[in-house]
Amino acid sequence: MNANFNFRYLRNIESSFRLVRIIVFVALISAIGFAAWVAYLSFKSNQESREKIYVLDNGGKSIMLALAQEQNANRPAEAKDHIKTFLKLFFNQEPDEKAIDENMKQAAYLGDESITRHYLDLREKGFYTKLLQGNTIQKVMIDSVNIDMNRSPYYCSINARILLVRATNITFRRLKADCYLIDATRTDNNPHGFVIERFRVTDNSDIETINRDQYEGYHQ
Repeated sequence: MNANFNFRYLRNIESSFRLVRIIVFVALISAIGFAAWVAYLSFKSNQESREKIYVLDNGGKSIMLALAQEQNANRPAEAKDHIKTFLKLFFNQEPDEKAIDENMKQAAYLGDESITRHYLDLREKGFYTKLLQGNTIQKVMIDSVNIDMNRSPYYCSINARILLVRATNITFRRLKADCYLIDATRTDNNPHGFVIERFRVTDNSDIETINRDQYEGYHQ
């Protein structure tokens, strides 16, 4: 009987140890799971905070919350606006030397040396001198800007018209050009965060010259 008692006693001890091991194992797994869950929540919260940017609106009177992912989704529109901004700076010119120089300075921030080369080429040919002497206003009318955003650098093709507005007539010219865009750091002078590379004009031929009174689309 003493032997049976000892056997049952040993079995109870073994069962107790087994139960303790199970409890410890469950507690350890629970602790690891809880720690992993806390780490996940912390990581998720950190990622969400990084995706949020604050933009001052209406002169700083209100704050608009924007998501970085929405900003990335709007990248094609920003790329087109970058090109259009450049075209207006480069081709919209008044017969004012200081205004021309300022426009070219701002345009140069948006691209590489290919922009500067095109400007210097026009200047060497006397284009800006004729603009000033003839009191001519140049305007660009953008017809289309097509950008392939599938692969960087992004290829861009441009179709537009140039108007040379004089006192009595207006000359229309074709403007066909292409270039490439690469991503860059946003700055005050380059808010879209793109740089134009390898800009070239492929067609700048005259279309027609008409009497200024005949063109209702121009309003000075």
